[in-house]
Amino acid sequence: MKSEPKKYSVESGDPVGMIAAQSVGEPGTQMILRSFHLAGIESTISTSGLPRIVELVDAKKRPATPITYVYLDEKIARNFDKVEELSRKINEVKMGDIAKRVLENFSKGKIKIVLDVQELESESITQKQVAAKVEKALGLDTKLDGDNGILVNAGTRNLKTIRSTSVKIMRMVVSGIEGAGKATIMQDKKNGEFYIVAAGSNIEGIIGVEGVDKSRIFTNDIFAVYRLFGVEAARNALAYELGKTLKEQKISVEDRHLRLIADAMTAGGSIKGVGRHGLSGEKHSVFARAAYEETLKHLIHAAAFGEVDIMAGVTENILVGKQIPLGTGAVRLAIKKEDLAKIKPVEK
Repeated sequence: MKSEPKKYSVESGDPVGMIAAQSVGEPGTQMILRSFHLAGIESTISTSGLPRIVELVDAKKRPATPITYVYLDEKIARNFDKVEELSRKINEVKMGDIAKRVLENFSKGKIKIVLDVQELESESITQKQVAAKVEKALGLDTKLDGDNGILVNAGTRNLKTIRSTSVKIMRMVVSGIEGAGKATIMQDKKNGEFYIVAAGSNIEGIIGVEGVDKSRIFTNDIFAVYRLFGVEAARNALAYELGKTLKEQKISVEDRHLRLIADAMTAGGSIKGVGRHGLSGEKHSVFARAAYEETLKHLIHAAAFGEVDIMAGVTENILVGKQIPLGTGAVRLAIKKEDLAKIKPVEK
């Protein structure tokens, strides 16, 4: 039988880790340090460029500007009125968004919330609904005061307690889904379909709203994806976000390098950054850990506990001036003694 050599995308001995790091690190130094350069809603809430790359590879628990794309079922995706109704269910409205001011009466233990009537109308919320939310969330007695006020009985005259209660009231969510952020309706120019862009990342809450297409919801919060869909989905989202951020800056990097970085960060079943608290700090080699950050700490710790470095990696061999076990350094040649004797010395 005729055998053909298999074609691999990576040859044995290729330094794939170094190439992947260089492929992202080198163009990353040329990125424009700006965040607001996209059109539409994303221009005000989406971090991009180098800051976005840094928060991805450092595995920040929460992105600086979380954003969620909510696509809807085909039945309502082109009906603006129904999409607007669904958007109100998602849109997070806090007391601070609809209240003009909060008045604290420490002598009587009362807190008065002065509501903005126009904001109430725009958010389709009534004064009674707001009062009911306060009662349910904090367990305090409330009373309507005029057309735009709510009187809350704090149940104490302690200044610190009254102040902390008023702060809680201003931060509480009175409508929509907590953590979903402000919801904005957008339209796809290609197919005319409406979708919602939310300035938050609570996909666990959004996905439960009737009318949301659960198969097409997406967020730039990698940890939110990990919590809901698992580590494989988080790996895919991480590679996608890295590629998307680079493309926005007109930088072309082959996908396999980004996938390798995402694989390394999620190989342990969770998301780990590449810094000293993640991959670099968990390397088996003492010299590799010491070469990155906190050199003295790693060397003292290794000496105290008698760690052994077998010098199997790239970093530690470069550090001591040895040949790395990759490329031509991965090849070991052997020769028989009788063949060695046949070799004639080169005459000078």
